[in-house]
Amino acid sequence: LYDAKAGGWRDLGMLDVMQIFGRAGRPQFDKSGEGIIITTHDKLAYYLRLLTSQLPIESQFLGSLKDNLNAEVALGTVTNVREACAWLGYTYLFRRMKTNPLVYGITWEEVIGDPSMGAKQRSFIIDAARSLDKAKMMRYDEKSGNFYCTELGRIASHFYLQYSSVETYNEMLRRHMSESEVINMVAHSSEFENIVVREEEQDELETLARKACPLEVKGGPTDKHGKISILIQVFISRASVDSSSLHSDAQYISQSLGRIMRALFEICLRRGWSEMTSLLLEYCKAVDRKIWPHLHPLRQFDRDISPEILWKLEERNVDLDRLYEMEENDIGALIRFSHQGRLVKQYVGYFPHVNLSASVSPITRTVLKVDLLITPEFVWKDRHHGMSQRWLIIVEDSENDTIYHSELFTLTKKMARGTPTKMSFNIPIFEPHPPQYYIRAVSDSWLHAESIFTVSFHNLTLPQTQITHTELLDLKPLPLSALGNKAYEDLYRFTHFNPIQTQV
Repeated sequence: LYDAKAGGWRDLGMLDVMQIFGRAGRPQFDKSGEGIIITTHDKLAYYLRLLTSQLPIESQFLGSLKDNLNAEVALGTVTNVREACAWLGYTYLFRRMKTNPLVYGITWEEVIGDPSMGAKQRSFIIDAARSLDKAKMMRYDEKSGNFYCTELGRIASHFYLQYSSVETYNEMLRRHMSESEVINMVAHSSEFENIVVREEEQDELETLARKACPLEVKGGPTDKHGKISILIQVFISRASVDSSSLHSDAQYISQSLGRIMRALFEICLRRGWSEMTSLLLEYCKAVDRKIWPHLHPLRQFDRDISPEILWKLEERNVDLDRLYEMEENDIGALIRFSHQGRLVKQYVGYFPHVNLSASVSPITRTVLKVDLLITPEFVWKDRHHGMSQRWLIIVEDSENDTIYHSELFTLTKKMARGTPTKMSFNIPIFEPHPPQYYIRAVSDSWLHAESIFTVSFHNLTLPQTQITHTELLDLKPLPLSALGNKAYEDLYRFTHFNPIQTQV
């Protein structure tokens, strides 16, 4: 069978064969079952030997120990080396280490010296922890042996990113990148490391690169990463692939593409990179909808609006704002389909849009309170919008390319028909004050569904920087006798009050 992960054709594994044979017959009716192996004659002896000899299956856990340890640390079930060693003791790897240590690099001298395998367990855990610490996926304190989860490690665990992929992103991910550089970085993910370049695919790859790839392909079709970049763009473009192996590779890439894009978006959001967060969220939605961001927003209704109308809207460069203002007849005349103007106007009304308004009040000189009102301004249709829509609320300083606040807002069908929704949150402000902050509401699933509100600081009055305090007067210290009570005087071991006590 063809295994895209292995990058080619491979024989059915012995574990799969044993599972298939284990299902032969009807356990509740038959005393025995019969299984038939269909293979070439030169491989028959291999399968028979594995079936009759019952060779043990060795653990492959060491290859993914870093990823699994990171997941346990992110979950909170493992917090130090001692707990990690106990966790490793429950695995099949530990059982096979004790039964067949040589396979896992353990000599017989080590087995005799440490029959419980405690030292080897600890060595495996510490090596994995140091690697994760180097990749910033967690913090490992060598002295105490404690593990501390980081945002990067939590994101990697949540989106099933491999340790080697995170290392690649740490090297390649920058604050400012072009679209083609982002696609090239994704192509370097270790999830795709087994994709291979085949000579018989070159002609088709060159054709796809020319017709279905609007972005530059770094390396070209002869390079492995170039091939992956082409297949990523082919997936978004919805282009067809003829070669069976190329089709299998494209399917394999598409299974991980959305997950990787979302992980990169979360990484940039947590780092507070405004420009890259917007770019990666845009491409997350492009992958989910298989629509390029530069195409017309109404292409997201391509099941209901004909390709001819969408093509004419793109040809005439008519954006959504202009369509909002136009009447049905004007739209029909513009696209030269008079009877379709009403349909286009109808779906413009379905396109998600919210109106933002905000008031800002200072709490201190460095902290502002924002009261944000979100008013939906579109017609809700369950077919297109489901039961809820998620919006990302971002407060950013575009001059410094920094995000100061972000949170998810869920808009339900009931909220879309009701009164405006109010949100309150605090944001920092720094000296010297920027001219303005931008509050953006960006749809989590719809391309080009975005609203912006500008918070200007020109007329904002902030509290004074001086700290109000009572001036200390130059007074003569009072003796304890000023209390006028012998019992009170006996409570203190000094003879006179200090200057502050005297003034009070």
